[in-house]
Amino acid sequence: MIRDFFLDIFFPKVCEHCGDSFRQGLSNVLCLPCFNGIEHHQAPFCDHCGVSLPSRGFEGAVQLRCDDCGDWPYYLDQTWSLGSYEGPLRLAHHAFKFGGMEHLKSPIVQKILGFLPENFYEGVEVVVPVPMSPEKERERGYNSALLLANEISKSIGIPVKFLLKKTRSTVAQRLLTREKRLQNQKGAYEVSLAGPLVKVLLVDDVFTTGATLEECAKVLKKAGAQWVGAVVLGRTPRYGSDRTIL
Repeated sequence: MIRDFFLDIFFPKVCEHCGDSFRQGLSNVLCLPCFNGIEHHQAPFCDHCGVSLPSRGFEGAVQLRCDDCGDWPYYLDQTWSLGSYEGPLRLAHHAFKFGGMEHLKSPIVQKILGFLPENFYEGVEVVVPVPMSPEKERERGYNSALLLANEISKSIGIPVKFLLKKTRSTVAQRLLTREKRLQNQKGAYEVSLAGPLVKVLLVDDVFTTGATLEECAKVLKKAGAQWVGAVVLGRTPRYGSDRTIL
C-alpha cells in the first residue's frame, strides 16, 4: 500500500484518452471515468454489423440493415457490437491486443456482457473464436479472440469449441484497403471438427468490413450450421455509401 502510494505520487498513471492522472482505471491505459464512459451501441442494431440505427427509421422493418451493409445476402445472420471502434474503446483494445496486456480480457468482457442482451445467445450451443494462423499466434503470443471467447464462455455457460482452422496466413486486415480486405480472407478458413452444427456464436475483436466473420460464417454454414452470429468488441466507423459485398 505504501509502495503504491509513492508510485502514484512520483509516477502517476496518465489516461491516454483524457490526459488526466489517475489511480483507478483500466491498468495504466484509461482512467475509470473514461473506461466507464465508453459509449455503447443502442437498439435498434444493424443485423449484419451491429451498429446503432435511427430509432424511428426502422419501425416495422423485417430486416435491419445500415447503409453500409445494405440488403445483400450474407452468411452471417447477426452481429452484436459493444460500440464504435474509436476513442477509449479503441485504446482499450490496442492495449489488450497489441500491448501484451492479456489481463485486460476480464474487464473488457465484463463491459461487453454488461450490454449484451441475453436473448442474443439464446439457444447457442458453442462459442467459436476466430482463429489466427499458427505463425501469427506464435509471433504475438496469444489470440485475442480466443481470450475473449474463453471469458465469455465462462460467464454465459456455453462451451468454447475450436470448430475453425485457419488454413493459410493472410496479411493483417488493418494494413489493407477496403477492397483488398474483402479478398484477403477468401478461402483462409475451414471447419476443423465434424459433427452436427445448429447455432454457433463467433467471437472476434473488431468488425470493419466483416470479411473475416463472413468467411468464417460461410464455411460453418456449408458444414451444416443453421445460424451463425457474432459478438465483437467494436465496429469501426462506417465506410459511407459503399456496401460490404462479400
